[in-house]
Amino acid sequence: MKRIVTYAFLLSAAFAVVSCSNNEEKKSEEAAVTQSPALVQELKTTAITFKEPEHAFGDVKEGEMAKHEFVFQNTGSEPLYVRDAKASCGCTTPEWTKDTIAPGAEGKILVQFNSEGRPGDFTKTVTVLANTDPEATVITIKGHVIGKQKEITGPYLKDAN
Repeated sequence: MKRIVTYAFLLSAAFAVVSCSNNEEKKSEEAAVTQSPALVQELKTTAITFKEPEHAFGDVKEGEMAKHEFVFQNTGSEPLYVRDAKASCGCTTPEWTKDTIAPGAEGKILVQFNSEGRPGDFTKTVTVLANTDPEATVITIKGHVIGKQKEITGPYLKDAN
């Protein structure tokens, strides 16, 4: 009985140590993710202006990849660095200019929406994080996915004859 209690205690202690070290690793990973790159920390805040912060696709056929390129300009007096662009859902993918954008220069964010399996109206956002004040700027895409026609087959159909 003493052996069982001893082994249970040692096993519990081992799990506690592993759990604590995993928590510390997670905290350090989270800190690394939330910290801006050194380049962003060196840059002062500037301003970003999108020529079109919202785009309406209209009707999109289900299965098509809807794409739109958002153009923005650094309207501030300091270099602009877009450090991230986060989509509101997994069906939307942003790609952006990774280089520093000089004052007055333009950059682009390509937003792609996968309409497969998503019939109906949609509104998706992309949050752009940069050395601006405020740090986050939201751009939007929207439209309507026309669902695929589904062929009905099977023994439940009446014979046409």
